[in-house]
Amino acid sequence: MSAYDLVAKRASIGPKLQTGDDVSDAELEKLYEAAMTAPDHGNLNPFRFTVIRGAAREKLGDVFAEAALKRGEDQAAADIARTKPMRSPVLIAVIATVTPDHPKAPPIEQVLTAGMAGYNMVLAAQATGLAAIWLSGPPAYDAHVLASLGVGENEQLLGFVYVGRPKRDVSGPRRADWRKHVSEWTG
Repeated sequence: MSAYDLVAKRASIGPKLQTGDDVSDAELEKLYEAAMTAPDHGNLNPFRFTVIRGAAREKLGDVFAEAALKRGEDQAAADIARTKPMRSPVLIAVIATVTPDHPKAPPIEQVLTAGMAGYNMVLAAQATGLAAIWLSGPPAYDAHVLASLGVGENEQLLGFVYVGRPKRDVSGPRRADWRKHVSEWTG
C-alpha cells in the first residue's frame, strides 16, 4: 500500500473490531519509531507515551471508575468506565510535554507535534496490519486519571491509542467532500 493510499484509506478500528490477541513488543516498537517522525519545530520531542497492557489495564479501569464516581456519575457509569481499558490488548497514553515560553516553538506547536506523533502511531498500526483507534472522552481530561498516570503540570493527556489486531478487513469510512473545506485566498 502506498503512503497516499494508507492516509486516504485510514480507518479507526475500534475495540469492537479488534481481537483480544496480544501485540508484541517488536510490533509496538514500530509504532514508537513512527511517532518519532512527527514534524517538530525546535526538535523538542514534546511528547511521551505511557503503555498500558496486561493487568495494568484492570488497574487503569479502576482509576477510570474512581474518576467517574468523583465526577458525580452513578455506579452503573463507573462500572462501564472500568471496562474501557479492557477492550484492547494495549493502550498507549499520548502525552504532550510542553516547554513554556520556548523561543522557537509556542505551546500550540508542541501540542500539535504530540498529536501528530500519536496519529503517526495510528497510521503505523494500520500499515503493519494492526488495528488502532485514538479515543479520549472524560478520562483524558480528568484530574484523578491525570494524577494516576503521572501527567505533570506542563503536560497534557491528549488521549489513548487503543491497539489490537483487526477481526476483519476494515475499509475507511465515507469522507466529507473536500471541496466544502477548501478555499483559495488571492490577496
